Amino acid sequence: MEVVGVYSKTKENREAYARKREIKSFNSIEELLDNCDAVHICTPVFTHEMFTVMALERDKYPIVEKPLTGYFGNDSGDFRGDTAPKMEVLDNALKSIDRILEAERKSKARILYAENWVYAPAIQKEREIIEKTGAQILWMHGEEAHSGSHAPTYGYWKYSGGGAMLGKGCHPLTAALYLKRVEGRTRGKDPIKPQSVSARVHSITRLESYIDRGHIRADYHDIDDFSLMHVQFQDGTLADIFASDIILGGIHNWLEVAANNHRTICNINPNTTMQTYNPVEEY
Repeated sequence: MEVVGVYSKTKENREAYARKREIKSFNSIEELLDNCDAVHICTPVFTHEMFTVMALERDKYPIVEKPLTGYFGNDSGDFRGDTAPKMEVLDNALKSIDRILEAERKSKARILYAENWVYAPAIQKEREIIEKTGAQILWMHGEEAHSGSHAPTYGYWKYSGGGAMLGKGCHPLTAALYLKRVEGRTRGKDPIKPQSVSARVHSITRLESYIDRGHIRADYHDIDDFSLMHVQFQDGTLADIFASDIILGGIHNWLEVAANNHRTICNINPNTTMQTYNPVEEY
């Protein structure tokens, strides 16, 4: 693979980035797309649909950072995501996904969603355990958390499409969905999919009672900084996913798997790599 160049709307940033890596600094996204086979979209979430569709229309492969897309408001100056009707948010987010998928159907290229948890060594090792032992996953619980994003746009729903649940919860959730998919296919059946999802979000650093010591980012405009999701799969098994911006000590990423023949703790960060309890010697 050859990295040919970079584009950013901020000229000095893209030129500094290109100079350090000895690649070309392109003056427009169109120029970049005309000179590559694939493009890595590392922009604020509200631009993901636009750039993804542009790439697909040119038969270029878009590698899209998480989250894929969302709903970013109605262009009114007083839009607030935290108070917007959530069915309106869901309906418009699904319409955005439909537009992206329609562009993919018309393209020779395909969407490449950049979800890195699926490829983490601990998650892949757990996949191997499930495949080799025929394990049934009964319950998973996981978390992604830290003390707040450094991106200034992250605090505004109109740019990020949401807060901790969308931007962080997507990681352990995807790992959980992936492992249930592996389980179903290991038995020669279809992937085991979610049947129902319930969720709660909170904005703890925006509480009047919050005491700011300066260690946790607390300038969010209208996004959540704490969330939890409860997922029930088609076979009745469960997953609980936490995400937050209120945890000190660096990135805190893990997924615990409780199966009918083993228990695994996948530590992505901090990295003790993996812990497994296995009561059956021949495994």
